[in-house]
Amino acid sequence: MKIVDTHAHLDLEPFHNDFEPLRQRLETGRFPDGFQPKSLENLPLALQAVVLPGIDADSSCRCVELSRRSPIFFAAIGIQPNSLAELQDGDWERILAIADAPKVVGIGETGLDRYWDTSSIDTQIDYFHRHIALAKKIGKPILIHCRDAWEDMLPILRRECSTANGGLTGLIHAFSGEPEQALECVELGLSISFAGALTYTNRKFEPLWRAAQALPEDRILVETDSPYMVPHPFRGKLERNEPTLAASVAVRLAELRGVSVERIAEATTKNACRLFRFDEYLVE
Repeated sequence: MKIVDTHAHLDLEPFHNDFEPLRQRLETGRFPDGFQPKSLENLPLALQAVVLPGIDADSSCRCVELSRRSPIFFAAIGIQPNSLAELQDGDWERILAIADAPKVVGIGETGLDRYWDTSSIDTQIDYFHRHIALAKKIGKPILIHCRDAWEDMLPILRRECSTANGGLTGLIHAFSGEPEQALECVELGLSISFAGALTYTNRKFEPLWRAAQALPEDRILVETDSPYMVPHPFRGKLERNEPTLAASVAVRLAELRGVSVERIAEATTKNACRLFRFDEYLVE
């Protein structure tokens, strides 16, 4: 069963001490010891690809470097809105300089965040527009973060995704909004990526479950947001998330949509391969 994790921060500190054993485990489709979902015990797993998104200039450079260390790793480059408070002179120029590096398949993580509020919304909007312009210029999809900022986000997307402005391809990463917001993003031409929160059992996540049920099959994706958002039932038991556990999100998607996990795995993998065009960036 093939899976694509569209968002994993494998360059961050929780992975520094054992990256090589992790890489080998991911390439062979092995779960962290003792944490394989019971529903997948008889389904061999193969990670088709893992997208490593940068959160700032240093992180983006690390993601580009890590993409060279495995055939299943690919990079996305950008400055996440919560990283803008630490922005240094020349950081955006560093992003531009690596935009055409081998195996860079997307622009981001970028977007808007009013939950943490570490930088002004005006600065966030400025850099969101820079990422959008770069994505359009080089023809790569954009990885969008939106947390408690839909009133700011949707007007920008309506404008930038319009054919009059050249359109925009990409995804909403770790979607956490309402079904209506997800459906509008799909109508604008974007895809929706679900992370571990989809598996949580608290009723406050019900809007997320309804969004997962409502979306067309050709626009859904899965991710881990590793090392964050460990899926149920491993939340609180596993210190960090890992890309193989994107399969847990696929299991929950299948339950919500009333189809087999094999069908969800096939659809989300096909959708991710179409969006990121992985085969165009493979290094000989």
